Amino acid sequence: MSRRVRIDLAYDGTDYRGWQVQPAARTVQGTLEEALSRLHGGAAVRTRGAGRTDAGVHARGQVADALVGARLDDAVLAKGLAALLPGDLRPISVATVPETFHARLSAVAKTYRYTLDRSRWGDPFTGRFTLHHPYAMDLDAAREALARLPGTRDWTGFTAAACEVEDRVRTLSEARLEVGPACVAFVFRADGFLTHMVRNLVGTILEIARGAASPALVSEVLASRDRARAGPTAPARGLCLESVEYGPTGP
Repeated sequence: MSRRVRIDLAYDGTDYRGWQVQPAARTVQGTLEEALSRLHGGAAVRTRGAGRTDAGVHARGQVADALVGARLDDAVLAKGLAALLPGDLRPISVATVPETFHARLSAVAKTYRYTLDRSRWGDPFTGRFTLHHPYAMDLDAAREALARLPGTRDWTGFTAAACEVEDRVRTLSEARLEVGPACVAFVFRADGFLTHMVRNLVGTILEIARGAASPALVSEVLASRDRARAGPTAPARGLCLESVEYGPTGP
């Protein structure tokens, strides 16, 4: 007999090849499934993640679900995962959920944050989680560009060529800038994201912030659906999946 559980996770993605299982590669999903298998006497346990984070991308609030054996209650399972998982992948919570729960398909919104280290030489204590960017930035231009983004749109122009999803319409409900003493962060909330979407948005807005393009560029890329007109893909290390939200019928 088995039950479905929701597993909330946080991880430093620096040394992982992303979420999804890959042959001969260290991945978050593979590492989690290996630990779950050990807790089930070597039996295979498959997980489903809310988001397939890229290699080097981090998470504070990733969510996975899996069918597990009934003999291990939630508290025991959480304790076992804490003991077996490495220090850069930590369980936050484990909870039994309805069989219909799906970490990805049941989600109604996700929030990503991309953080820039604005210090002169770079902070060694945050270097794994931020993009060092000590250059001049026109923050007003960045805010104007961000203000053009929210809405239900086709995001092909900000999507990687490798994206296999045909329906590229998503609703972006929030796109804002957080400015601190030493860091600047871009925050995006949507009902879903496409391959490299946030990193391509950030790369484009950084071009605007340095004066290489006007804020109107984001509107032009959206209208044209031409990835070649957008800015470069920002490095993975500055990106973090902050949270995944579920509706009132969710767990």
